[in-house]
Amino acid sequence: MGERSRVRTWLRRIWVVGGISFTAWLAWNLQSRGVAASITESTDAVTVVEEAVATYFTPQRRADRDPVVVFVPGGLVDPRAYLPIVRRLADEGTAAALVEMPFRAALSESQREQLWQRIRDAHRRLGAAAPMVLAGHSRGAAMAARFAAEHPAELAGLVLVGTTHPRDQDLSGAPYLVLKVAGTQDCVAPLDDARANAAKLPPATEWVVIDGANHAQFGYYGSQINDCRAHVSRETQQRQLLDGMSAFVARVRDR
Repeated sequence: MGERSRVRTWLRRIWVVGGISFTAWLAWNLQSRGVAASITESTDAVTVVEEAVATYFTPQRRADRDPVVVFVPGGLVDPRAYLPIVRRLADEGTAAALVEMPFRAALSESQREQLWQRIRDAHRRLGAAAPMVLAGHSRGAAMAARFAAEHPAELAGLVLVGTTHPRDQDLSGAPYLVLKVAGTQDCVAPLDDARANAAKLPPATEWVVIDGANHAQFGYYGSQINDCRAHVSRETQQRQLLDGMSAFVARVRDR
């Protein structure tokens, strides 16, 4: 084997090993962190049901017409990373479900239709007569915005967390209420880029901007490529996210 052939062989090996290492690092970082197993245990106050593509949290005391929340996780992220926010909503009295995206991304049209069906199934499971608030983080928020654009009559509220969407849809005339949650340290979905699309949101859209919050801390998982370092703790960021969502659900209920 000539010198050039040996060099090319080693370069290919380095490239393959590097690719495998990067993929492994990415997968490891997108796994859930710090989510206690007890979070999916039922209590006297909240009943929890885990199914193949969704987890349901139902408070024992709630009115049939109280809004319910269906949450879509971020793309490629372990869905368990969003169990804490959904559980905390239920602990405060709001029935909520965490719905998984097909292949954690819902890239194809058929996969999006599967996701739409999962959202509808979750709504029916939580209470078909109840107003639905659809929420999502990052790509999950992008999917939520698309569902909202295509099926506006099915929603009472839309919560977009850590995203620059809607970019491809105009929701400015939407009949439902909208909440945008952003972080000043979110470098995956920068605040300036999110505000650049504000004209595509209803004029009455509520904004919650969390000072020092980054992209990854909207869930419970590791770091994310291109994100900035948070200047607040994950618990502080999650607390402000919960406060914003709880106030929004109350607004939907009282509308």
